[in-house]
Amino acid sequence: ILMRILVIEDERALAGFIEQTLRQHGFAASVAGTLAEARTLLTQPFDAVICDRRLPDGDGLDLVKELRAAGNHVPLLMLTALGLPKERVSGLEAGADDYLPKPFSLFELLARVKALLRRSGGPAGLLLELGNVQLDTLHETVQVAGKTVALGKREVVLLRHLLQRAGQVVGKDVLEQALYGDTDEKSRTALEVAIHRLRKMLTSVNASVNVVTVRGIGYLLEDTAK
Repeated sequence: ILMRILVIEDERALAGFIEQTLRQHGFAASVAGTLAEARTLLTQPFDAVICDRRLPDGDGLDLVKELRAAGNHVPLLMLTALGLPKERVSGLEAGADDYLPKPFSLFELLARVKALLRRSGGPAGLLLELGNVQLDTLHETVQVAGKTVALGKREVVLLRHLLQRAGQVVGKDVLEQALYGDTDEKSRTALEVAIHRLRKMLTSVNASVNVVTVRGIGYLLEDTAK
């Protein structure tokens, strides 16, 4: 089960970048462009909320106050172009847990979301597991048969995407996008090299899973113990 993050942002391009970043790092993301859409979505549980201040139908702070008044203490990160200290203070006093002024780095936003989840204790459901392999998506740590193993960042990203769809084929384009985004690092062999490193690591620690190549389509992770 993936952690669910609600992104409340009316700038479509920015909302798309945030959503993509969250998904690439193992979260399930939903986007609302207005307070009305957010209120509808918030009838469902979320593990964290990212909310802009200035929205077409009101101030994001009003939603924060509503949530807190209703006893909803979901971790909440405010985004705003209003970067003055008094604006940040007003947001925190209204019940926001953190404040990030625009413009910001998507990596900083991701780090702040993870920090909020850690401080809140984080719900169950952060672990992806197949066979004797377990990946903590929040802390990005991997264990095999109960022992922590060291993986590079790209191998962790690959393993996370394969575990999320264990037993199903994950397309090459999906994995390449997760690893390299729109950078120039992509090549015909880059993904194959990363897959090779992941396979080598899994074999070296006697993992009971295997990365299977589905020629011309992608890869899938299978439990070899079954």
